[in-house]
Amino acid sequence: MSADEDKWQPCIHQIQGTGKERRITISLSETLQKLEVEKVALSISGFRYCSDFYRSLLTVGLNKISGTSQKQVFIAIEKMLFEALSSETNLICVRKLLRTALSSLEKGEGNRIGSKRLWNKHKETVSNLLCRLDMYEIKSREEDGKPMFLDLPKECIYNIIAKLSNPKDILNLGQACSYLNVICEDSLLWQQLCFLHFSEKQVASLLTDDLDYSDTNWTHMFHLCKRQFKLTFTEVYGDEVVLCDNCRKLYWRIQGHQCFNPDMTPSKSSITPEHFYHTRQKTIRTSPPPTLGFTKEPLFS
Repeated sequence: MSADEDKWQPCIHQIQGTGKERRITISLSETLQKLEVEKVALSISGFRYCSDFYRSLLTVGLNKISGTSQKQVFIAIEKMLFEALSSETNLICVRKLLRTALSSLEKGEGNRIGSKRLWNKHKETVSNLLCRLDMYEIKSREEDGKPMFLDLPKECIYNIIAKLSNPKDILNLGQACSYLNVICEDSLLWQQLCFLHFSEKQVASLLTDDLDYSDTNWTHMFHLCKRQFKLTFTEVYGDEVVLCDNCRKLYWRIQGHQCFNPDMTPSKSSITPEHFYHTRQKTIRTSPPPTLGFTKEPLFS
């Protein structure tokens, strides 16, 4: 067996039907199994994407999915909490997920699918998980002789902070200590953020005639642009579900897939967590290739 054949590459590729329009007919529970979402959710790269996917699912369709799918979702959420507590990462992310789950259970109780006993069991599980998270305290790392974050060169720390696309994360990091506060208030850092989120034309429109870029307070300029123009953030995920534009497989970006059309130029489209949930609603003619839909079980009528 070749290395590519032996590589773990979960994907969805069962296209069924004939004629000019074709769909993948697959249930939600099968989708979770084929893409091994539960396994990816426990990885550091896939945690946030899967969390956002589950939040979309809980918000829009919890009272419309089968009891089997509900069990899969809540088992996965429980495992995600244990992983977050074990690694002391993504605690805020998992808290949002649990709160969304509890809210969806309370709002959807009057129109639920499944027995009242099962629904109450889910509520009890989520409430217990939230209590466990509330009681958890992050322990400060003890001196172990290994490098700490602040032991890194200033240039290295700066480059790490510059990768944060959301300014709120930078402001919060700056409150950790005075050393990080100096780095997080660096003018060049905020200049990069300005041109990351706003066009050069937008920034230039707010510059006065007697100022040039070298005289600009870029922290102030960023917040000025934020007030003047609507700021929307594009989430950046370590791993995410993508769609191969050549063979129409759904797969995880990091894991890759074996394309049915290897001679074609590789091309893929990112699928947001919300889009992943809604792809079941779309149908496209087979020329161009078919798209995806989850239709087998009465998931989301």
